[in-house]
Order: sequence, then structure tokens, then C-alpha cells
Amino acid sequence: MKKSLLFLLFIVSFFGLKAQNEVNPNGYNIFYYENGSVSSEGYMKEGEPDGYWKTYYENGIIKSEGNRKDFELDSIWTFYSDSGKVVLQITYSGGKKNGMRRTFHEDEVIEENFEDDVKQGFTYYYYPNGKIRKEVNFVDGLEEGTGKEYSADDGRVIKMIYYKKGFTIDIEYVNRIDKAGMKQGKWKFFYPSGVIRLESEYKNDIKHGYFKEYSEDGNLLLTSKYIDGVLQEDVAEFVKLEIKTEYYSDGNVKIVASYKNDVPEGIRREYSQEGEIIKGYIFKKGSVVGEGIIDEEGIKDGPWKEYFNNGALKSTGTYDKGKSIGEWKFYHPNGQLEQIGSYNNDGKEDGTWTWYYPTGDLLREESYFNGMIDGYSIEYDEFGMVISEGEYIEDYKEGKWKYNYGDLGEEGEYLNGMRHGLWKSYYSDGAINFEGKFIDDNPNGRHIWYWSNGNKKNEGNYIMGLKDGEWIKYNYDGTPFLSIYYKNGIEKRYDGIRVKIYDEVEENSGGNENY
Repeated sequence: MKKSLLFLLFIVSFFGLKAQNEVNPNGYNIFYYENGSVSSEGYMKEGEPDGYWKTYYENGIIKSEGNRKDFELDSIWTFYSDSGKVVLQITYSGGKKNGMRRTFHEDEVIEENFEDDVKQGFTYYYYPNGKIRKEVNFVDGLEEGTGKEYSADDGRVIKMIYYKKGFTIDIEYVNRIDKAGMKQGKWKFFYPSGVIRLESEYKNDIKHGYFKEYSEDGNLLLTSKYIDGVLQEDVAEFVKLEIKTEYYSDGNVKIVASYKNDVPEGIRREYSQEGEIIKGYIFKKGSVVGEGIIDEEGIKDGPWKEYFNNGALKSTGTYDKGKSIGEWKFYHPNGQLEQIGSYNNDGKEDGTWTWYYPTGDLLREESYFNGMIDGYSIEYDEFGMVISEGEYIEDYKEGKWKYNYGDLGEEGEYLNGMRHGLWKSYYSDGAINFEGKFIDDNPNGRHIWYWSNGNKKNEGNYIMGLKDGEWIKYNYDGTPFLSIYYKNGIEKRYDGIRVKIYDEVEENSGGNENY
């Protein structure tokens, strides 16, 4: 009886409604707004909703519909915007979320799986065109394992996020293509099951680095190595080379060189008549790839030059007993300077280091001290626009940093390499996109996201990385369409824009959710 009165009190107090005649506690009922339009309709049993129910906006558009079984939410419930678009679908069993929940935004669709009100398994995010944007695995309501983000263009994986008990422990950017359409950095390919099939590395669209192939059960099948697109058929330490020696007329050694099938391969040393090494080279398949002194123990010393396979200069600098010292220059295959900087006497980066694009345009400037990034850092895109700038202290970002991602800008402060304090992001026209505070990289306090027109898009509270309290999602026009209540990062209630009303009903009815 108490639940029946609470339900009727809710109907009257929130909607200002009236029944068609009188409430039928064991039958079909229709309730109306004051303007005469239908507000809700469905079956009641013993004075409480049971069976199929529908609710409506005052303009007559359906607002929600779904079934109750034995007074508990059951099967799929669907929620609509005031224009009639589906904004949410939740699958229930026994009054709890069990199965798929789909949320429909203008810019994405989200599919989440639940077991007894707790997120379990993969959550999927989709682009407006239906292609997958992101997938994240959940265990007992917390992110766990490897998440992936996908390109909107061709569906390739572009980012891998590694989670442990709800915290992000690492982010890996993979399968990247630069503005010239060339592969750069680490690439990963997957079996349909999601298991890694191939790991590879590219530089300017050319294979460069180790390639590892795996079976579908995760076992390593094959490892190979490429340098500037050339397969290294024999790893140096296993290559069997023929050593040839030339002598001065007095019998002293003049040249010692290694060959493979009569083609220079490996180290060549040239000696003075007094037995001092005066020249040295490194060959690969007959081409010089290194030039400088290299002693009997393989340690480089003095001025050195390194070359690409086509003979173009790759780098110049000086070694001191195997350690890079002084100024070094590195070049792109097209001959443009790629990088310039200096090493101290311990072989560690020191002072200002500068990077350039293959076009010669400035890419990045950073300051180093004793091998650690220390001081001002700034990076540019290929058009000369600043994309990141800020300070490092002993390899950790510190103080104020700014980022520009093209369509979004971001700024905030770091403390010991972790986000700390207020962070904001902006649209390209300067309108705010996001604002929220962090403590040791954990979101904390009120976080708010905005649409490009300035209206709120999403807002809610964090307590050290966990969502807590009421979170609200808004339409583009600023009207709220979804409200979720969290406790310690776990969703507790999900009932549109009437959370507070339902909270009161729950408190007085033993926690039974009513839609």
C-alpha cells in the first residue's frame, strides 16, 4: 500500500496529472497532463505499475516505453528526446541492468554491457557513420586490460590504452600516418580475435626496425629486421664473414676487412705503417654506411659519419671511446637537416636540441641537462603552428602547458609530470570545450564539457578518478536528456531528467526504481 501511494504521489506531484476517471489498481490506466494530453499509460497490479508502460512529453511525443515483470524493470526500455529520436536503450532483468545499454549522441553511439547493474566486458563507441571509434574492457565496473581507438577514415587501430583496475597505466600511439600519407613509428596488425598478428616499425613509409609475427595463440613465430627498407638477412653476430688482410712491403698490416661472397660486409680498418688505425669503415652489402675510427674491440672514436644505403649522409658527429660527444647532426633521406644537438663528455644530451621536418621547417626545440629534458619545450606542426609548449624539470613536465590539436586547444598545469589543478580545452574559435581539475593525474571535482555553441554537453563530479553523484548529459540546444547517478564510480540509478524525484521515491520505497 505504501508503494502504491508513493507512485501516485510521484505521478501527481511531478506532472500535475489527472487520471481518465479514477485509478484502476488492477488494470489499464491512462494519465494526462493538465492540458489534456496523455502523460503515461500502462497496466497496474495491486496499485503499482506492472506490464508495459509508456510516458509522453506534453507535445505528445513518446518519452519512454518498456516492460515490468513482477513490478521489476524487464527487457528493453527505450527513451526518446522531445523530438522523437531514440537517445537511450537499456536491457533489464529482475529490475537490474543486464545486457546491452545503448546511448545515442549526435556525434557517437555507445554500447555497454551490464551484469546485475555492473559494467562487464567491452564497451564500444561508434562514429556517426557507424564505424567503431573505441573499445574498452570492463571488469566489475572498472576499466581493465587493453583498450583500442580506431581511425574514422579506414578503421585501423591508432591508439592502445592499457588499464588496471580503472586507472590508465600506459598509452601507446600506433599505426600513424603523417600528413604526407607516410607510415611512421610503430605499427600493429591484429587477428579478427583481436590478438596481435604482427608488430612492425616504419620511418617515412619505409620498413625500419624489428618485425615480429605471432600465432593466434600469442606465440612468437618469426622475427626479422629492416633498416631503411632493406631486410637484414643475417644478424651481425651470426654472420660468417671472410676476413682478408693486406700488408705493407715490410710485413706490417695495412688493411683488415671482412667480406661476404666477395662483397664488403662489416668492418674495414686501415693502418699506418706504425700499426695505428688511421681509417675505418662499416659496409653493408658493399655500400659504406659508416666512416670513422673503430678499434680492435669495435669501439668507435673520433669524428664519424653515417650514411643511408643510397650514399646520402645520415649523421655526423664525434665519439670518445664509444660515447657520443659534442655536436651531432642527423639528416633526412632527402638531405635536409633532421636533428641537431650536443652531448656532454658523459655521452648524454645537453643543451638545446632542435628537430626539423623533411621540408626544412622547424618541428621541435627542447632543452636537455645531463641526458634529461630540462627547460623549455616547443613543438610545431608542418604549417608552423605551435602544437605543444611548456617546461620540463628533469624529464617531468612541470607548470603550465598548452596544446593545440587542430580543432581543439588545451591548457593546464603539471606537477611532477602529472596533471594537477585546473585544465581547460577550447574549440578553434576560442569557445570553451572542457574544464575540470586534477590531482596527481586523477580527475577530481566538477568536470564540464560544452558543445561548440557554448551549451553544456556533459557534467558531473569526480572523487579521485571515480565518478560520483549525479552526471547529466545535454542536447545541443542545452536541454538535459539523460541523468545518471554514480557512487564510487558505479552507476546506481539511470532515469532521465527526474533523478531527484526518483531518489525520493527510492528512499521511501526500499530502493525500487520507477520509470
